Amino acid sequence: MPRYNPKSYNSRAYKPGHYSAYPLFLFLTSSSRSAPTETAQPIDPFGRGPIEHRENDDEKPQWEEHEGWLLPFSDTITNNRSLAVLPPSHERPLIYTFYDAATERDDQVKMAERKLLRIWKRAWRAKGFKPVILGRAETVKNRLYEKFKVVENLDAKIWHEVLRWLAWEQVGAGALVDWLAVPMGSDDDDVLAFLRSGEFTTLTTYGGLGSGLLTGKKAAIRDALEAVLDSPNLSDSKPLLDIFPSKILSTKPQPDFLAYYPSTALALYYEPISTALTVSKAAGLTSLAELITSHLHLTFLNTLSSIEVLTPDDSSCLILAEPALALAKILTTCPLSPVPGSCPPNDRKCKPCSSSLPKSVKIAESYANESTIFTISAVPHPYTLASLLHPSDTLTVSHIRRTQIRDPWIRSATSKPPGPSLSGLYRVSDFKFTVAREADESHRSLWLPAEVEPAWAKDEIEQRLGFELPAYTPAQYNNARDTLVLLTSAQKEDVERQHLDTRQIKAQQDIFMRSRAALGLSSAAAGRQGVGRGYRGRGYGGREREKEVVDAAGAWHLADMEAWNFVTAMGERERKEVYEY
Repeated sequence: MPRYNPKSYNSRAYKPGHYSAYPLFLFLTSSSRSAPTETAQPIDPFGRGPIEHRENDDEKPQWEEHEGWLLPFSDTITNNRSLAVLPPSHERPLIYTFYDAATERDDQVKMAERKLLRIWKRAWRAKGFKPVILGRAETVKNRLYEKFKVVENLDAKIWHEVLRWLAWEQVGAGALVDWLAVPMGSDDDDVLAFLRSGEFTTLTTYGGLGSGLLTGKKAAIRDALEAVLDSPNLSDSKPLLDIFPSKILSTKPQPDFLAYYPSTALALYYEPISTALTVSKAAGLTSLAELITSHLHLTFLNTLSSIEVLTPDDSSCLILAEPALALAKILTTCPLSPVPGSCPPNDRKCKPCSSSLPKSVKIAESYANESTIFTISAVPHPYTLASLLHPSDTLTVSHIRRTQIRDPWIRSATSKPPGPSLSGLYRVSDFKFTVAREADESHRSLWLPAEVEPAWAKDEIEQRLGFELPAYTPAQYNNARDTLVLLTSAQKEDVERQHLDTRQIKAQQDIFMRSRAALGLSSAAAGRQGVGRGYRGRGYGGREREKEVVDAAGAWHLADMEAWNFVTAMGERERKEVYEY
């Protein structure tokens, strides 16, 4: 796919950690920093004229896509503090598979196959592709189908394979992948980069994958099909690729990133699955789905040294890390597998997951940009953080302005790369760059609004990671709370943290829930509908004083507010994409 392009920042290569005066100059010279009025037009520093806000749903618009998204504050462009500016969406490269739903099969078998198709789609989407499932509808539209359907005495496997090729030729050039072939490996693989490029020429197979992975342009696919349909050997019971003239196909080495689970691999490496398929196809396919999910999870774990949960260095804010830690504990739990201790077929020397040696989970105060560390961070709304740092029922506008240090969250979360002295204005552009890059490319961190529990955003997290997560349970959540206290006590020489008791945790939880209610997020349903909408005009129920305090917190902590708005809008856009997908 077109990977994340840092040059989208006004055609200048943006370097994280490079704090020039350029964003500050635009910030100070733009009249949009003045108080908004009804007639005010959004200012575009790049000279492209007023922005047309798109309605994302039946609510007010939640975000705008614009090339100036790396400016420190979105209202420099939109003249609206509640409207986040996001990087323009990329067009994902297409990747195809074929599933013939018209073939008669048992309902239980259909359910198991559809689960495998969901696994295939999720895994490829996590690698940056737009997976498309072709079917009989594409096949019958192909002009060669009329020529093919009169051929008699065809083996069932050959018949299915020709249907597959006809559907592929109908949609044009691209990559055709078996739905039992999923990506498990490094993003740096050359073949994976080639698939993302979309620059296909000759018809190509890859090592021993056979029909598991094919690439080519439309003309090459059509020539191959015509040669096969004219071949006198079409009725022979042998693989379709063996019937093609040798000059039509080229062969490249088998890529390392692709895990393929044909019947031959199952018989060789996963005998229990192969045996189960002979007894009950539905049960065998269900076990295969569990096996592939466990291997995807295992591959994720084998790329990491640890998982870090980001939380401010203050004992009064531990509640912010609670949902993130619950997610971290689930991610580090060894996945259940019908073939315990097994490795993916493309990585026979993997390190099997061991419950006796789980991946470590650590509490961190600042983001570490390291490829072997997966970071989970809950980004709090300034009002939430202010309520926790100052646990009083009398939080007022004047109290916020007179006693609170500006932007405590982003100062803490980004203290490692730039150091502690820089203001939030300079930090927020780096933060946006990191969040956007991680969402689009490296998948080495996960940023969620603190007011949304990971369980609410389970589908989006699974689409990002590429595999299904186990269900959340109250027991896991309570265990995470106990672990949180133990971890912070062990890592810190801090008496206050060591003596944090259940009552203090309960007090933090009460404050957190009141803050969530003030933002209009007091239920899971509200979280699923969109985390930012409570702040943007819903959920107050006429509590004007509370609204004033919420607005004051956002206005005082501008960089923290921008970080929360950006993460919230990125999550909402991801939720919208997943829903449409």
